[in-house]
Amino acid sequence: MKIKLFCVVLSMLLLSSIPGNSQPVASESTSLSFSLEGVGEVILEEGLTDEVETTRLLLQKAGGARQVIDSFEGLLPADLLKNDLDGDGQTEIIAILKHPDGVDVMPFIYTDLNAFRRIFPAPDVDGNPIICRELFFSTHEGNPALCARNLIGYHDYGPPDLFRLELYRLQKGQLTLVQQGFSEGDHFNILMNKGAYALHNGQYLEALDYYNQAISSATGEIDTRAYVDVLFNLAEARKFTKDFKSALELYQRIVVEFSENPQTETAQREIELISDNLDNLDALSFYVDVLSNINCDRWETALGLLQNHPVAKAGGKLQDRFLFTQGEVLTALNRVEEAMKVYQEIKEKFPDSPIIESVEALLEDMEEKPEETDGI
Repeated sequence: MKIKLFCVVLSMLLLSSIPGNSQPVASESTSLSFSLEGVGEVILEEGLTDEVETTRLLLQKAGGARQVIDSFEGLLPADLLKNDLDGDGQTEIIAILKHPDGVDVMPFIYTDLNAFRRIFPAPDVDGNPIICRELFFSTHEGNPALCARNLIGYHDYGPPDLFRLELYRLQKGQLTLVQQGFSEGDHFNILMNKGAYALHNGQYLEALDYYNQAISSATGEIDTRAYVDVLFNLAEARKFTKDFKSALELYQRIVVEFSENPQTETAQREIELISDNLDNLDALSFYVDVLSNINCDRWETALGLLQNHPVAKAGGKLQDRFLFTQGEVLTALNRVEEAMKVYQEIKEKFPDSPIIESVEALLEDMEEKPEETDGI
């Protein structure tokens, strides 16, 4: 089934702001501010504390006295907005911050202008669950909503680009996700990114559909590099659905027809993996299940399979790969010492394995710089 597209979400980009939204005034001191009648001037101000960028949210009352509402170490001001997000007649303050090295932003929402109580993220929550490229006001079923827009950038053949849109409403003091979808378009870059999003979420049939559309019915002139990317990801989706015959045919097309492409070497390795194990389907299918979990960032699940599944313990000609992948997963989970033990086991049990050079290189790197190993 195709990922459902929400027409109302797609129209958000064309919606004007909800009444009550007001643009802050930027000054040369990189502060943002606006006035609230009967309350004072709300200021989002950049500063420096012990050489660390720090932003403060302030209330300046009549007469000039300032009250610190909140502070954000290591973040810079991006925007300062106000709106009645829950339609109760009371204004909410939305301070939007960004990391000094990035372009993504995150909201901090305050209500009860007598106490300036922060309701999102809650004060006892570490981090911010909404990090996106852009935040703006929209509507949902006639009610005020906050829209987060994120670039989906697995492939970079745009513009146009693909964006994921999420609508949030403030309901009973909680910011709730009420709708989500994608921006529309039939350019091959948009369809390829929809395919990649599906692929990395384990929706392999949807991925096949979008990638096939990218080369059969898309607008825009697809170049050779993009075309090979489509072929490779079609092969990956076929592999993950365990249609090994079709996957082999696609990998072989890349190797034969596009020998100079950067994907060719990887495609050749996939051909060798599948071809060498067509008589070992239980182990090959198990290994693909592991790789599918890794593809979807389910690292703990992949590790559980590699450590506990009967196929993983049965030996056979894929045993060195099972162990090598286990080492990679442990490294990704920052369990470096355990990963090193697994790589040592490969050296002891499989000294003639074709992956032994990679194992030795990884061990050498880990032994030299263990404190810098943050995972893959």
